[in-house]
Amino acid sequence: MTYLVIGSGCVGTYLASTLAKNGARVMLKSRSAPSPTVASIAAKAGVECAQSLAPLAASIRAGERAPLDAIFVATKTYHLENAAAELAEHGDVLRPKLATVGCYNGHVLGIDRTYGDALGGTFCKALVPGGYSFKECGTGFNVTNAGQKWALLSRTQSVQTLAAQLAARGVGTVAGGFEADTRKYLVNNTANLVSVIANTNCNGLVSDPALRTRMHAIFVEASRVLQASPVHAPHFPDLPLAELEEQILSGIASYGEHYPSSCKDFRAGRDIEVDSLNGYICSLGKELGIPTPVNEAVVSDVKFVLKQQQKAPDAIDEVKPPQPNATPIVRTPLRGNRIITPHSLQGAAAASNAPAGRRFRH
Repeated sequence: MTYLVIGSGCVGTYLASTLAKNGARVMLKSRSAPSPTVASIAAKAGVECAQSLAPLAASIRAGERAPLDAIFVATKTYHLENAAAELAEHGDVLRPKLATVGCYNGHVLGIDRTYGDALGGTFCKALVPGGYSFKECGTGFNVTNAGQKWALLSRTQSVQTLAAQLAARGVGTVAGGFEADTRKYLVNNTANLVSVIANTNCNGLVSDPALRTRMHAIFVEASRVLQASPVHAPHFPDLPLAELEEQILSGIASYGEHYPSSCKDFRAGRDIEVDSLNGYICSLGKELGIPTPVNEAVVSDVKFVLKQQQKAPDAIDEVKPPQPNATPIVRTPLRGNRIITPHSLQGAAAASNAPAGRRFRH
């Protein structure tokens, strides 16, 4: 089997090295030279590394390499369109036989059409359930909740075939998993950007009463938007909302000392994904005519934190907003005079003027 993995972060490198160690031919494509850690892991697993797709396309055209079975795009969501454009430069030669799979957090409006125009064939999203980080020694990975299976969000025959291939090569995978992906999205949307604002890990999120209050409000508002969406409503878990919320908070707690990927990016000075998380709820709410003041406040607060980080890039641990009072209201930590009561979540509040869906770079 022949695969292309685009993106040499933790997830992309884990996927490429695991598949290669189990007999697949894998190319790992990155935007720049891989880090020493990635290069070492790739070399030990027999993964080919590249910074351009041109040699791969040329070798397939010349018959020196079999056509691709699948492409995995394991980039941040703000790089997805660039990856699609790069693939499109090489025409049909890189179109995979089975599917192109997006391995990313959250949701991106219209991304299936983007990849359909670029490559044709099947595009689906992957649910990547665990948390991944490189070991400090650089020899492998720390994987949180490692026993959970990946899911490819499609039930087509080609995707079922690909899921079976992955499972046979060390990455436990099933086809389907739409409801599980909704749960994972709710975990990410509830926790990730709050972890940036509070500069804390998952234990810190669930142990702080004020942060739990804020996450409750985010969860309720996001759930209301998703349940009103024709795309997401069929896959929303059929549970009382309070029971589902408890499961989501338990999911966040299960990551323990793990920092959500957004907070890891923040602490490393990298770009933060916003459009696909709380920004997506803001955009979808606007389409549906549903106010989203709580999620808009999260987006606005992340913008504030990133501006503070720009002013003091070497003092990230000090870039932390004051903790709000643990009261039964949702108080935006960075703007103490902005208070959103639970009643506003029933539609009484007007939407914030904070811009949603922006890419925040620092």
